[in-house]
Amino acid sequence: RPVPYPAGFTPFYTELDLLSNSVVDLIDENKLDEAEAASKKLLQEYPDQVDGFERLGQVHEARGKWSEAADCYQKAADFARTMPGFDPETAEYYLSKAKKIREEKK
Repeated sequence: RPVPYPAGFTPFYTELDLLSNSVVDLIDENKLDEAEAASKKLLQEYPDQVDGFERLGQVHEARGKWSEAADCYQKAADFARTMPGFDPETAEYYLSKAKKIREEKK
């Protein structure tokens, strides 16, 4: 996914960014077992970040495991509510994703 950067700008990606982004790429390539493993690695190696819950939710969505996906987004919302540095909108975003899945994918 090319992102336009200003001339001379070089993006800096952390290991967290690379691992998190790899999950999206693996989902796009339908490598769901690998995407799930990378999501679980995010949860293990970066317990102070929300990425693992969000990415695991995306893997479950790709598999059509709606209840598990909603549970992951609920965990992401709970995490964002209790960890410093997250604004209320972040928690609301994940809550709305969980609610939408629960309502639409019964």
